[in-house]
Amino acid sequence: MNWIVSQIGARQHYGVPRGFLETSNLRLLYTEAWCRRGQSFLARGSRHMRAFAGRYHPAIPGDRVKSFNRHFLFTQLLRQSRNAGTEQKAVEYLHDGRWFASAVAADLSRQTLDPDRDLFFGFNTGCLETLMLMKQRGITSICDQIDPAAVEEQMVHQESLKWPGWEKSPGRVPDVYWQRMRDEWAAADLILVNSKWSMNALLQQGVPAAKLFVVPVAYEARPGKPPVRNTFTQPLTVLWLGSVNLRKGIQYLIEAARHLGGNPRIRFVVAGPISIAEAIVASAPKNMEFLGQVTRDRTEQMYRSADLFVLPTISDGFAITQVEAMAQGLPVITTPNCGEVVTSGVDGLIVPPFDGAALAEAIIKLDADRNLLREMSSQAIKKSLQFSLARQTAMIEAAVTVFRKGAALNESLLPV
Repeated sequence: MNWIVSQIGARQHYGVPRGFLETSNLRLLYTEAWCRRGQSFLARGSRHMRAFAGRYHPAIPGDRVKSFNRHFLFTQLLRQSRNAGTEQKAVEYLHDGRWFASAVAADLSRQTLDPDRDLFFGFNTGCLETLMLMKQRGITSICDQIDPAAVEEQMVHQESLKWPGWEKSPGRVPDVYWQRMRDEWAAADLILVNSKWSMNALLQQGVPAAKLFVVPVAYEARPGKPPVRNTFTQPLTVLWLGSVNLRKGIQYLIEAARHLGGNPRIRFVVAGPISIAEAIVASAPKNMEFLGQVTRDRTEQMYRSADLFVLPTISDGFAITQVEAMAQGLPVITTPNCGEVVTSGVDGLIVPPFDGAALAEAIIKLDADRNLLREMSSQAIKKSLQFSLARQTAMIEAAVTVFRKGAALNESLLPV
């Protein structure tokens, strides 16, 4: 298999192209920005310089990468001071995705492609024009749909009506955004999703079941042993790490904290960019600390300083933070509306979505039974090892093999 990968951003630290590079062959990686030199210098600079330094991975040879740095830097310069709302952000994503996919398609149109060997892998909103070219050339293509799309947006809208005044920048995503996704789904041969939750959402949106297959997101833990926690006598530190918004369920964590009535044995640390109103943050229970956005180099310490991770999400395509937390020995409390990571009662607990009282009960249970918390911590580390890059790549390539044989995709045909 001769893979051509197209991606905006450093998603999974370029895990998909790296996986193909290791198991078969990565013909080309197209990305909007690639830092070819000066990484160590840039990493000591401003936030924007550090971000650009991260657009690189030493495992991927530079001659396999095609980027559009000038366009990327010009666009970032124009936007770095803009505080766009939901609709404007969607319009910008559409513009970026259309420009990028067109640029990739223009470059590939000048190359010789072999339908028997070459394959294309792209990510939603950033690959439509390339997918159309691949269809013309007879090249097997995959679109990675990273979230549940319009189904998720509608759920968040319903939450905004249920919790008026909570969103800092309320708004709806225009239908033209979803139409681009629908066009990508139609153009692609196969559509990868990261959870059964996403698969069911796409089925609701009319995607044929024969096109869909589930591959969990891969995670690579840093070398080193997880911390040994003294979770028997100290206050229980409950960590939230990620965007602080209605979609992730911050309203239900605050509700749970209120149910606990300021219990001094339990403290909540909320880290991540805050998208809820300042008045809501100010009125949260006193045992909740909101840190705001934290840089990537601080996240490991955040995990290591906590005892329990919470993700009361309304909807997530996968939520890799579950696996990151487990790799640091944190049991996870989450809902069924995301990637299937937690085995309830073994390495964490699954609670119903939209239910702050149930979340509070789960936290109380683990606060009261520190032996169970400790055992879950050990099991969480073991679980995190299952989400390897090799497994992710094997599942993708198995799906392609099944598709090319003309067989129907199903879970029994993919590696576990």
